[in-house]
Amino acid sequence: MGAGRELFARRKDGSEFPVEIGLNPIQTPGGVVVLATVVDISPRKVAEEEARRSREQVELLSRVSLLGEMTASLAHELNQPLAAIVNNATAAMQYLEHGRLDPEQLQEILTDVVGDGHRAYDIMRNVRSAIKKGSAIRGPINLNDVVKAVTRMVQPDAAAQFCRLETSLAQDLPTIEGDPSQIQQVLINLVRNAFDAMHDTPPSRRIVEIATSYNGDGTTSVVVRDHGSGFSEATRERLFEQFFTTKEEGLGMGLAIVRSIVEAHGGSISAENADEGGARFHFQLPIRERIPE
Repeated sequence: MGAGRELFARRKDGSEFPVEIGLNPIQTPGGVVVLATVVDISPRKVAEEEARRSREQVELLSRVSLLGEMTASLAHELNQPLAAIVNNATAAMQYLEHGRLDPEQLQEILTDVVGDGHRAYDIMRNVRSAIKKGSAIRGPINLNDVVKAVTRMVQPDAAAQFCRLETSLAQDLPTIEGDPSQIQQVLINLVRNAFDAMHDTPPSRRIVEIATSYNGDGTTSVVVRDHGSGFSEATRERLFEQFFTTKEEGLGMGLAIVRSIVEAHGGSISAENADEGGARFHFQLPIRERIPE
């Protein structure tokens, strides 16, 4: 007794309504009597039902939003390797039409095409892993090796946009733990953003600098610096938001994806204007011994 119990009562017209019945014993001079209370809880039940429907609607909208984000993400990520494949194939056709394609050039172009095809496969694998909520394929990664691989991958884009890549790689850099294709994607996005940021920069100054370092605090860093016009403070505060972009044809997913990957690896990323002009993106990741549990 004491605790309320939910039942249904019947009105005079025969309709039922939910009630809460409470039984409370009371000691009186004549003995123990039980005080029974019957409370109409129809308004509470209506409110609970509305709250349940609201939760379901929010969950549905969240799933729809997630699907939209994944679709935009997939379109953005796949666009890069597919565009590179098309560019390389187009270049090969032009060489063939002019009779200027030698076996060494063909080998180089096909190597790039195969590499971009594997990158597209890795992107799809990562999406499938995210859908299945499985763990990504992780292992030891040397960021210097990632920088070297990415500079090779983006070289055709750099040449097409009259950009030059300069690297400064720390010696004896400790390894990190992570998914190699995801870390590679982070750097590719940052470097290609740097190319885009220098459209109005004279070709002689279109330089993208990539540097690695060990910070001495259990983290390693990668810095990507361009020589463009930089960005306003208002833009800087929103750079990593999903669907925020300053490009007319952009989806606003590139830097949001970058941040999510870096944070999923226990790291952090920031952006600032360089003192000498341009922008600097800096992300740091914990070395293998300092991976958070």
